[in-house]
Amino acid sequence: MPTVVLTASAVPPEGGERQRARAAGPLFRGNGDIDYLCGSCRFVIASAMGSTQRVPFDSAVCPACGATNAFPAGLRG
Repeated sequence: MPTVVLTASAVPPEGGERQRARAAGPLFRGNGDIDYLCGSCRFVIASAMGSTQRVPFDSAVCPACGATNAFPAGLRG
C-alpha cells in the first residue's frame, strides 16, 4: 500500500499525554489504497484513501503525538 507523509507543524514537546492514543486508529478511513502518515511520528492519519476521496479539513491533529498535519490540496474536500 502506498504511503504519503504529511507535512507536520506545531509539534508538541515529547512525553505528552497523546502517546497513549496510538491504539485509537486513523482519523479517516477510505476504500482505496493510499495511507497518509503524520509527518512527525508516522501514525496513520487517513487510511486506505482512494483517488476520488476527500477529507473535510485542511489539517488535522495527530492523535498519537499532537502534531498538526496539513493535508495536500488534492485530498481536501
